[in-house]
Amino acid sequence: MSYIYKVGIVGAGIIGKVHAKAIDGIEGAKIVAVADPRREQGEALAGKHDARWFRSYTELLALPELDVVILATPSGLHPEQTILAAETGKHVITEKPMAITGDGATRMIEAAERAGVRLAVIFQNRLTGDVYRVKRAIEAGLIGKPVLGSAAVYWHRSQDYYDANGGWRGTWALDGGGALINQSIHTIDVLQWLMGGVASVQAHIATLNHNIEAEDAASASVRFNSGAVGSILVTTCARDDHPTRVEIIGTEGRICIENNVVTVFEGEGELSDALLTADDRETVRGWTPGEAFGEGHRRQLRLIFNALAAGTIPPVPGREARKAVDVILGIYESARTGMRIDITSSGLEEY
Repeated sequence: MSYIYKVGIVGAGIIGKVHAKAIDGIEGAKIVAVADPRREQGEALAGKHDARWFRSYTELLALPELDVVILATPSGLHPEQTILAAETGKHVITEKPMAITGDGATRMIEAAERAGVRLAVIFQNRLTGDVYRVKRAIEAGLIGKPVLGSAAVYWHRSQDYYDANGGWRGTWALDGGGALINQSIHTIDVLQWLMGGVASVQAHIATLNHNIEAEDAASASVRFNSGAVGSILVTTCARDDHPTRVEIIGTEGRICIENNVVTVFEGEGELSDALLTADDRETVRGWTPGEAFGEGHRRQLRLIFNALAAGTIPPVPGREARKAVDVILGIYESARTGMRIDITSSGLEEY
C-alpha cells in the first residue's frame, strides 16, 4: 500500500485510545487529528500520536487532507456524525453499535452511498479464526442441520462504570439501551451471522441491579431465518465477567465458542484451516486465541484500509452491521409490547 490514509479520531476516551494504538501498527494509515471537547484528554491523545487536537468535530472535518474519520463516541451520536463526514467526502469507521435506531442506521448507510464513501463498523469478534472456521463448518454440513443456537453474556459492570464520563452509558438517548446493545452486541452479531440471520424474537428485559434507564438483564427467544430456534441471555449484574458463549446444536453435532475460541466441536471431519478460502485466511490472518484487547481492532482496521486502497467493500459494511442492531431493536420492541417481533434487516451479502 503506497498511499497513506490521513485519519481523524473522534473521541479521546478508552475506545479512542484503542483505535489510536491500533492505527500506529498499520502501514497505510496515519492519525493526523483528534476531536474531543475535553482539552486535556484530547490534547494528550493527539500529542501522543503527533496529531492536531480540535475541540469540535466540525473543525476536524474541515481539514483538507483528512480521508477517514473513526467514531469513538457515544452510540447515539453516530448517525449525525456519519452524515456530516460523508457530506465532506470522508470515509467513516464507527464503533459498535453503528446506530441506536433503525432510522439512524438507514440514514448513515444512505448518506455514505450518496456521497460515494465507505462506511465500516467495528465487529472484530466476527473476524476471528475459530468463528470463521465454524461458519464454514456449518455451511459444509459438518454438524448436520442447525436446529438450536444460543448466545450468553454474563458480565459485571459497577455503578461507577455507568456513572463515569457524564453518565451516558445505560441511557436510551446516547447508549441506545443497556446490556444488550452495548456489552452483548458482538456476541449477538456472531450468533446471527453463524445461524444465517434472525427472523423473529420474543423477549423480556429488566433493570435489576443498577441505577440506569435501560436494562441490565435480558432474555429473548429467537427464530432464525432457517427455521431453527434459540435464545439470547445477557446481564451486567454478574459478580464477575464470564466468557461470552455461543452454542450451536445440529442434527449431527454440537459447537461451543467461548470468547471467540471453540471449546467443543462434535461433528464430522475436523475444524481446520482446510475449511477456509483464500479470502478467509487473509481476513483472519494474525488472529491468535486469547489475543489482547485491541489486537482485533488492528486486524479489522488493516482489512478496512486495504479495502479502501483496493476500492472494494470493507468488513463489516453498514448494511451488514445493521443486522445485529435490528435484532436488538426487535428485542426492545418485543419487551415493550409483549409481542413477537419480526426482523426485517436489509443487508448486503454476508462478509
